[in-house]
Amino acid sequence: MRKKIPLILSALLFLAFFVPQSFGRDDVRSDASQDLSAKPYSQAEQESELFEKRFLELIKMSVEKYKDISSLDSLFVLALIKAESNFGKYEISSSGAAGPAQLMPFTAEEMGMKVFFPYYYQIALDEREMAAKYYARAKEAASKISFENSPEENERLASQVKLYREIGSWHEAQAKSLFQRYKEELLSKVKDKTDEELMEIDQRFIVPLAIDVCVRILANNARKLNGDNRELASSYNAGLSAVIRSGGIPFINQTVTFQNRVMRFYREYLKDG
Repeated sequence: MRKKIPLILSALLFLAFFVPQSFGRDDVRSDASQDLSAKPYSQAEQESELFEKRFLELIKMSVEKYKDISSLDSLFVLALIKAESNFGKYEISSSGAAGPAQLMPFTAEEMGMKVFFPYYYQIALDEREMAAKYYARAKEAASKISFENSPEENERLASQVKLYREIGSWHEAQAKSLFQRYKEELLSKVKDKTDEELMEIDQRFIVPLAIDVCVRILANNARKLNGDNRELASSYNAGLSAVIRSGGIPFINQTVTFQNRVMRFYREYLKDG
C-alpha cells in the first residue's frame, strides 16, 4: 500500500471543490465538437485563453506552495507546460513521458506518484541504451579510418562500422516497438477515466497533481542553478545533472529546441500579460 503524500491530498481537495473532473485540453476539444477550426478564429482563441487561465490558477497555487524552496514565475511554468504538451491531458511521448507536464515514469514515481510501470518498459530503456552503445562503437570505428592505414585495416574498420550500425539499428527497433506498446496500452488504460480512477492507474494524468509535481521539480532545480530560466527549462528536459555537468545548456538538440520553445512562449505571455 502506497503512502498518501501531502501533495496528493491537497490537490484532491482542490480538485473536489474547484476543478471539474477530468480537466484537460482533450476535454475542451471534446466539448468543442473536436473541431475548433470550424469556428471563427476569435472564438477558438478565446477558448484557448480561458483554458490557459485555468491552468495558470493551478500553477499559481503550486508556486505559492513551494516558494520557500525557490521563487518561480507562474508564467514561466505555464510556458514550459505549453512547450511540453500544449496542455494535452492525455499526451504521451515516444519515450513514455506522460500527462500535461510530460513526466517520465521514473521521475514521477520518485516524486511519490502512482505510475503505470509494466516490466517491458525497463526492457525498452535497456534496448535504447544498447542501441546508443553500438552506434557509439560505430562512430569510434569510423573515426579510425584513415589514409595512413593499410587498405586491409580500413576494410576491417569499415566492416566493424557496418556491423555495429546494424546491431544498433536492431536494438533501436526493439526499443521503439516496446515504447509504442507502452504508449498504446497506457492510453487505453487512462483515456476518459475519472480522476478518482486515475489515482489507481497513473497519476500523471491528474492535472492538479501533474502541475504540482512539475512545479516542485522546477523549484528544487532552481535552488541549485543560478536563476537562468533557459538553464531551468533545460534541466526539466535533460535533467539537472546534465545542466550542472555542462555548466549551462547541454548541447543536446532536443534540449536546445525545447528551451527555445519555452522561452518563446514565456516572452509571449510576458508581452500579453
